[in-house]
Amino acid sequence: MMMNGHGLDISVEAYREAAKELDRVWSRLSRACGLSEGEYWALVMIREGCTTQTEISEQLSMNKQTVHSALKQLIRRGIVRLETQPGNLRVKEIVLTEAGESFTEKYVDTMMDIEERVWNELTKAERREMIRASQKYNRLLKKALEQYFES
Repeated sequence: MMMNGHGLDISVEAYREAAKELDRVWSRLSRACGLSEGEYWALVMIREGCTTQTEISEQLSMNKQTVHSALKQLIRRGIVRLETQPGNLRVKEIVLTEAGESFTEKYVDTMMDIEERVWNELTKAERREMIRASQKYNRLLKKALEQYFES
């Protein structure tokens, strides 16, 4: 356990544990909505403007089969439907149904509002540092993994 001058564990294990705790929070949230994590995150992506399975898959770094399974369940539950795009019959657009719009407002929008409120409880400096440090960590980890797999 590596401590900084303020008694905070700054080891990679502590970071991993914090990341796992955040994953547990999101998992619990999706279950509270009666959804799988894939279904929940697909709805978040739809709410953020993604309209195809490919877009959702790319945004979430989730394989297409997992996204497809989540969408099948959302269709079965009457939350979304697929519509063929004019000029491209192969690509289907994901559209919220009326029931899906209500469901998404009740659960996804509410959860996003809660997240925004909590985020705003952090100071601007804390928010900036979280973003800066996370982006740097991700960039360095990605670079190290690319180097590892190239050799």
